[in-house]
Amino acid sequence: MPLTHTRWITAVLASLMIFPIFIGLIGTLLPAFQFLPPIGEYQFSLTPWVNLFSNQEFYSSLKLTLVTGIVAPLISLWFALSLVVWGHDKRFFRTIESLLSPILAVPHAAIAIGLLFLLSPSGWLVRLFSPWLTGFERPPNWITVQDPYGLSLVFALAIKEMPYLLFVILAALKGLKVKESLQVGQSLGYGRFTLWRKVLIPQIYPLIRLPIFIVVAFSLTVVDLALVIGPNTPSTLAVTLYRWFNNPDLSLRLMASAGAIFLMLVIALVLVGWETIHRVFSRITRAERGNGKRRGLTDGLLHLGAYLSIVTLASAFVALLVLPIWALAKRWRFPDALPSKWTWDNIERAKPLLFELTSNTLSIALLSTIIACAVSLVMLETKRISYQKSPSTSNNHVFDWLIYIPILLPQIGFLFGLHVLLIYLDLNGNFYTIVALHIMYVLPYVYLTLKGPYLAYNEDYLLEANRLKYHPWRHYLVVKLAMLRPALLTAFAMGFSVSVAQYLPTLIAGEGRYSTLTTEAVARAASGDRKQVGSMALLQALFPVLVFWLAQYIPSRWTKWRLTLICFFSKDKQCSE
Repeated sequence: MPLTHTRWITAVLASLMIFPIFIGLIGTLLPAFQFLPPIGEYQFSLTPWVNLFSNQEFYSSLKLTLVTGIVAPLISLWFALSLVVWGHDKRFFRTIESLLSPILAVPHAAIAIGLLFLLSPSGWLVRLFSPWLTGFERPPNWITVQDPYGLSLVFALAIKEMPYLLFVILAALKGLKVKESLQVGQSLGYGRFTLWRKVLIPQIYPLIRLPIFIVVAFSLTVVDLALVIGPNTPSTLAVTLYRWFNNPDLSLRLMASAGAIFLMLVIALVLVGWETIHRVFSRITRAERGNGKRRGLTDGLLHLGAYLSIVTLASAFVALLVLPIWALAKRWRFPDALPSKWTWDNIERAKPLLFELTSNTLSIALLSTIIACAVSLVMLETKRISYQKSPSTSNNHVFDWLIYIPILLPQIGFLFGLHVLLIYLDLNGNFYTIVALHIMYVLPYVYLTLKGPYLAYNEDYLLEANRLKYHPWRHYLVVKLAMLRPALLTAFAMGFSVSVAQYLPTLIAGEGRYSTLTTEAVARAASGDRKQVGSMALLQALFPVLVFWLAQYIPSRWTKWRLTLICFFSKDKQCSE
C-alpha cells in the first residue's frame, strides 16, 4: 500500500479511536459528581457517591459481580489449561480444535438462551431423564437458572470464555518448544501432567496474560448474558447500573454514573490483585517446581479439569442444538424428550419481524466489519512503514496501546456518557451511529487477528511485481492481499461475529429504532415464548457460524474458482482443452 504522510494518518486514526472513548468517560465522570446540565445540575457535589454507598442493592450487586466475575475466569483458565495438557498432540484433540471456531463465532446471548432452554426446570436436560429416572410428571420447583448465587451465570461465562482461552493458549504454544520439552522431561521420568505444570504452564501464562485480563474485564461487566441467565434479585452490578441509567427518574443517572466509575476502579483493582496473587503464587511454588519429584498431588486437578472441560464443551453444543428444536416445535409438553408435533409456522408467523431484524443485523455487521478491515489494513501498513524507516524502534506502536482500551473498559462505563453527546449532536437513533459504535468494538479483534500475518508477510513478492511493472496499488490488491486472503477472511469472520453479538452499543445508539437479532432475543428471553426466542437465537447463531465456515472454505478453492471463471469467459482454446 503506497501510503504517504504516515505520521498524519497515524495521528488522525488514533484521534478517531480515542475521541469517543474520552468523551464517553467525561460524560460519565461529570454526572458522577452531580454535574449534568440536561437535568438542571450545574454544581459539583459528592451526593451521587453518598447515595451509591448508602444503597443496599449496590452492595449485593457488587458482591455477586465479584464472585461471578472472578470465579468464572478462574474456572475457564483451569479448564482450558487442563484440556491442552490432557489432549495436546493427540489425534482426537484436532477434532476439538476444529470445533472451537463455531463456539467462538456464536454470540454469547445465543449460548445463554440455549442454556436457559437446557437447564431450566422444564428444560431439555430434565426432560431427557423424566419420568423414567426422576419420576417427574411436571417440572420440578427448582432454581436452576437465574439462581441467586450466580452459578448458572458462572457456567454460561465458562462455556463462552473457555474456548477463547483455549484458542489463545494453542496460539501461544506455537512459540514454545513443547514437543522437545516433553521428550526431554519424559526421558527423565517425569509424568505428562507434572511436566506441563512445572515447565510449560509457567511459560504459557506470560503469553496469555492480556487475553486473561480481557476475559476478567468481560466477566465483571457483561450485561446481555447476565440479563438472560444471571440472577435478578439482586442482579450483577453492570445490570443494576443499566437499569438505573434507563430509569425514568433521571436523578438515578447520577448515582449510576458514580457506580460506573466505581466499577472501572473495581476492574483495575481486580486485575492488579490477580497479577499480584499470580506473582506471589509463582514465588511460593518455585521450590516445588524444582524439587525433582516426578509426580505431584496437584496433577489430579488437571485430570479433573480435563474431564470437566469436555462436559463444558458438550454443554455448549447441546445448548445450541436446543435452539432449532424450539424454533420448529409445535407441541412439546413436559416431560416429552422431543416435540410431539413439528411445524414451520413459528418461523412463518415471525417472518416479517425476523426479516427486519436479520436485515438490520447483517447490514450493520457487514458495514462495520468492512470498514474495520480497511482501517486495520491502513493501520498495519503505517506500522510496517514505520518499522521499515526505523528498524531500531520498539515493537510497540501507538495502535498497540489504544486498541485494547475498548475491550478492557466496561461498556457501561462510557457508552452512557457518549449517549449524552449523541443526543446533543442529534445523532441518536441513527443507523450510521450504530455502525460507528460497532466499529469501536469490531476494530480491535480485526486488527489483532490481522496483525501477525500482515507483519510477517514477505514484501519481496510485492517488490518483484512492481519491478516487472510499476502499479503499486494494483499489485497491493492482486498480490499482497491475495496472498493474505485466508487471514483477511478469518479477520472478517471474527469482526462479523463480534458485531452480531453487540448488545449495549446497539441499544444506546439505536434507541430502539434499529433492533437486531441480539437485542430482540435478549429482550424477549424472559417472555416465556420459547418458540419465537428460539427462532431469533437460532438466526443469531447461524450467521456467524456460516461466515466462519466460508472463511475456512473459500481460500483453498478460490484459485480454482477464479481460473474456472477466466476460462468460462475466455475464448482461449487451451482453456476448453
